[in-house]
Amino acid sequence: MYTIYDYLKYYKDYDINEVPWNDMDNLLLSTIVYIPIKGFMGTISFNEMCNKIMKFKVPDKTEYLAPKIKSLIEIINNSKRYNKLKFRNFENTIDNNTQFGAMTCIIDKIKIIVFKGTDRSIVGWLENFRLMYEYPTYTQSLAIKYLKNNIGLFDKNVYVTGHSKGGNMAMASVMELGDFKFNKVKRVINFDGPGFRKEEYDSPKYKKMSMKLTNIIPSNSYIGSLMFNNEYKVIKTIAHGINIHYPIYWATYGTEFIQDELSKLSQELHIRTSINIENIDSNSFREYFENAFKILNYKITSNISISISDMINIFKTIKGMDKKTTEYVNSVLKSMLKITNKNK
Repeated sequence: MYTIYDYLKYYKDYDINEVPWNDMDNLLLSTIVYIPIKGFMGTISFNEMCNKIMKFKVPDKTEYLAPKIKSLIEIINNSKRYNKLKFRNFENTIDNNTQFGAMTCIIDKIKIIVFKGTDRSIVGWLENFRLMYEYPTYTQSLAIKYLKNNIGLFDKNVYVTGHSKGGNMAMASVMELGDFKFNKVKRVINFDGPGFRKEEYDSPKYKKMSMKLTNIIPSNSYIGSLMFNNEYKVIKTIAHGINIHYPIYWATYGTEFIQDELSKLSQELHIRTSINIENIDSNSFREYFENAFKILNYKITSNISISISDMINIFKTIKGMDKKTTEYVNSVLKSMLKITNKNK
């Protein structure tokens, strides 16, 4: 099966008048945004961005997708398709409050606003769990502000996208737009990003946003199938284990993904984190996770590799937590672990 690497090799010299901008291109940008370079304001060319990426030495074991980005750039550097692409207002922030990234891309009359998913920082893990008991999270608020600031008065064709947590940021930010800027958004593309609590899912603003939404998840999804969300476009992947989540392994043919069916394990995980989550009080979630991550005693912004099984073992050692919440959290993590282990 083919992947985005094959798409780029074949279509890199077709401009967007010959082959219209499509979800393979949005997926490319949703991967590039992971590069942990220093943020910048203003606009730079595609070649300037390529140079920044190629000169940057990606630290080992700190980012999931960053090491793969250079190989993508090597394929498309000096390509006809992307040579008019411009990058604007690149943000890459990590502190005790957030791990947040975003960039704005412009090609011809199309603007694509892209949000970054989670890196391996502790605060990145924590804010993923916060999605279960808080809206908007601090990071969602940053995404909402970024989107509002980067949709211009004369924009007409705006795409908003992201992978993993970035996909959730894309959805949340569009949900909070006023009508004038909302009408400029043509599509929202969520690449295997988690959904929302029932309160947001049932809200008029979610229903309004979902009319423009495409949810794309792999058949054995263990991230995008979390919580409440709209119907999914399920696709094949050539990956196994944890790599199922990463879009460089998703199966493509031409400008389209190869469709598949959502696995039973992913369906069960979706139910467990949507319908069944209503049995847990959101305040119990808040207390559990906020206290748990304080007890971990890691530097909150540290980049360390923590697996799902590591998280299970860590939570087992934490004393004095609500038993019902602890059992539920462990059951969710074990469901995720079962999916990744089954496909190794």
